[in-house]
Amino acid sequence: MNSPRPATVHDLPQIIDLLDRIFRREKGVEDQSVLTDFPLVFDDDNLANCRVIERDGRIVSHAAVWPRTFRFAGKSISVGIIVLVATDSRYRRQGLAAELMRDLQVAMPGLGCQLGLLWTGVPDFYEPLGWGVVQAPGWIVREATSPQDRRGRLRVVDYETNRHLDALHRLHRDQPIHSRRTRAESAKLFTLPKCPVLVGEVDGYPVAYLVEGRATNKRGLVEYAGDPVDVWELICHVTTARGPQQLLIFPTHPELAELARGAGLTIAPLKSSKGFGDEMVLLLDETVAEAGVVEQLFCWGLDQA
Repeated sequence: MNSPRPATVHDLPQIIDLLDRIFRREKGVEDQSVLTDFPLVFDDDNLANCRVIERDGRIVSHAAVWPRTFRFAGKSISVGIIVLVATDSRYRRQGLAAELMRDLQVAMPGLGCQLGLLWTGVPDFYEPLGWGVVQAPGWIVREATSPQDRRGRLRVVDYETNRHLDALHRLHRDQPIHSRRTRAESAKLFTLPKCPVLVGEVDGYPVAYLVEGRATNKRGLVEYAGDPVDVWELICHVTTARGPQQLLIFPTHPELAELARGAGLTIAPLKSSKGFGDEMVLLLDETVAEAGVVEQLFCWGLDQA
């Protein structure tokens, strides 16, 4: 029986075929692939953090961790984001996914991770492995609409890497809570398939952005940065142009919640920072719990691997 092992570049075609079949084709999604939806997970620098199990000469189970560093309240915390846990239907109920998870959980402290983070529709699977459900801070608007096209100071344009990358990279970095992204990582994340980015400019300079998730794994208005009034203008622009959208309002932008309430929108507490499924954490460093990090941390849309 083969034990969990790190993936290699030679495994990628089998891994992608397995995951696309389970997470895309079996769900009726033919125009997305996990390879392009999760480019940083399958990047050369992270490939060894993808774990696989083989049976009968084929890869039949996979799980990955993507280490990220988050900044907030002047602190840094290293988080291991768990993604793409899946087993071929012919090999399920043999404990393979649990074996992969235990292998990753042993490896995560060595990667510097102080906390594990994942999103799931099956929390009962992860609870025996030590994970607990948490509620993300913030609010959700299930159907954000614009009572009118709120025209303000912005010129709204589509994102272009050559024109906008550096400014948007800085806007994200200036958020009170943010992940530490390299410029190269931002370049990949701002060009994810089915996640168009709108940019608000003043006198030709980007002052705000908004990401509209149209992908099966990213839905609604999932990330933004800039002054809340400018972000609200972008929200009004996209909902006027494309109709109602799911809007996630994170605690760094309480002014957005007030603007949404003022527009007559119904706001509910946010269950998970994805807007759907359960959010779960695994404590790897007790000092994280003592500092109240779990209650304050949230993960922006593009950082959800």
